[in-house]
Amino acid sequence: MAFGYLLLAVNVVILAVYIQQTFFSGDKLESHLAKEIDATYDYIIVGAGSAGSVLANRLSKDSSLKVLVLEAGTDDQQPSSTVIKIPMMCASAQRTEYDWQYYSVPQNKCCKGLWGERMFMPRGKVLGGSSQINYQLYVRGHRKDYDGWSEAGCDGWSYSEVLPYFIRSENIQPFKHMDKEYHGTNGPLGVIESHATDFPSFMIEAGKEMGYGTGDYNGREQKGFFASQATIQDGVRCSTARAFLWPAVTSRKNLHVLTNAHVKKVVIQNKKAVGVEFYHKGTLKSVSVNKEIILSAGALSSPQILMLSGIGPKEHLKAHGIPVVADLPVGDHLEDHISFISYYKTKGTVFSSRNKIESLWTKAQYLTTKSGVLTTPGGMESLAFISTDPKSPEYPDLEIHAINWLFNEDTIRDVVGVDPKYAKYYSGVNDMNGFTLYYTLLRPKSYGKLRLNSTDSMQYPIIDPRYLENKEDVEGLLRAVRFSQKLTETKTFKSQGTEFFHKPFSPCLEKSEFDSDEYWRCYIRYFTLVIYHPTGTCKMGRTEDPTTVVDPQLRVKGIHGLRVADASIMPSIVSGNTNAPCIMIAEKAADMILGIKPPTPLSDM
Repeated sequence: MAFGYLLLAVNVVILAVYIQQTFFSGDKLESHLAKEIDATYDYIIVGAGSAGSVLANRLSKDSSLKVLVLEAGTDDQQPSSTVIKIPMMCASAQRTEYDWQYYSVPQNKCCKGLWGERMFMPRGKVLGGSSQINYQLYVRGHRKDYDGWSEAGCDGWSYSEVLPYFIRSENIQPFKHMDKEYHGTNGPLGVIESHATDFPSFMIEAGKEMGYGTGDYNGREQKGFFASQATIQDGVRCSTARAFLWPAVTSRKNLHVLTNAHVKKVVIQNKKAVGVEFYHKGTLKSVSVNKEIILSAGALSSPQILMLSGIGPKEHLKAHGIPVVADLPVGDHLEDHISFISYYKTKGTVFSSRNKIESLWTKAQYLTTKSGVLTTPGGMESLAFISTDPKSPEYPDLEIHAINWLFNEDTIRDVVGVDPKYAKYYSGVNDMNGFTLYYTLLRPKSYGKLRLNSTDSMQYPIIDPRYLENKEDVEGLLRAVRFSQKLTETKTFKSQGTEFFHKPFSPCLEKSEFDSDEYWRCYIRYFTLVIYHPTGTCKMGRTEDPTTVVDPQLRVKGIHGLRVADASIMPSIVSGNTNAPCIMIAEKAADMILGIKPPTPLSDM
């Protein structure tokens, strides 16, 4: 008992020292945030997240322009923000003050094994937005994604045209298999290849047995098994607040950032955006704009703000008594990446356990040298992009997120959101070595909608993703199950004593035989998961296209002085994690807004 108290005391001391060193040395950054704001600005940015922080930096570079950023959340310099600084602790940042903590409505075709049959949908509510609570994976997507955007009417958004914007942001630490011409080393966003353990090498070797190569998934070829690229710098999360916002706000008097500013609506007069109404410290305030307002509040909040401002589906707005300013399909085309998780027990020492990760040694290693497993992006040290659909062998349809530890009961319940009565299935694995694989369907066929719940901006919108409404998505995840079983049979896996860790699930055995296709279809509908990539609710495309909300210049159709720049504008979801594309969108938006000629397309790649 005494030894246990000693360990606890040492842990507390280590954490206290880390907090002291990280947050309370030198001038406090938060002193540079606005306490009061001016009556009018040239540009107003709503949301200081993955896109908004980039826009704040790029627009305020012109000292003749006055720029205001309104962020509903807090700043990221509080003592409690340790949880968003340490890369491994990303899951612990969810369901905290830094998270909006959205939930979907109960789903009809899936989520039967989750709490209330609803999907938890975390979104960042802090400077840096979701770049502060995500798993820090730096993934651009496939070149065909952007060429598809261009072919669908989004002029200027082909792969060769957006690649220079990815490169502009990036400050990557070179690694062995890096395709150098596809990367930047002079941008503000720190990117590394995560290789704190031998786990990525293990996954890459297993991939070779399955016929997959390795290299740089953000380079020439996406398909293969890889070590993860992550937005981490010097062992600490590199959010867009750290990379873009703070360097600007601490050095430029023309940039004002106001936190805890919850936007009620955009004020529109004669089809022109003229200002913003927002709540700050319980008081309704307003601010005017000379040039433009840019919504960068994310795929769940930007459409809500538009609808509250009178821009959205006509009949829906009328039902809430909101005067219709523009009849547009705002909130439609909600798209997200759908996942299936598989679990693996192992005997080899390549793998971690929950107890190892939480050990005193691991914490001391991080504190003293900023190294070890706590520097990994939530333990996701390896990614793979695989093709299981014979219709598109060169266009990967599944992404594997490989986590170097086995999910236990607490994680399954509190992070994944599984109903406690099913989470008990994974009790007693804290000392067990193993790993967890997320198989993610990259281009799902199911689409959902977002609608207002109320005219009160403080109330969350109704989010109905309609996961697995299209049966093709179930078949895609079924292919993932079969691939995971084959992966277990590789010599690399067997050399570590790997076992596919799955106990027969009784509700699915009532109507089907264990391991049959029907059994797995049932299981997939019970334990449907996503990796929090909502997109498409303010879809970009041709002005004459009735399904679009913004044009290729990101201007809201029919409204002057109003743009949207975040994941909501994606006409189709990218084949990978969405944070890097959001940063690219903001980089390109800044050039559009300022009238800067776009960089030369990199068409020879």
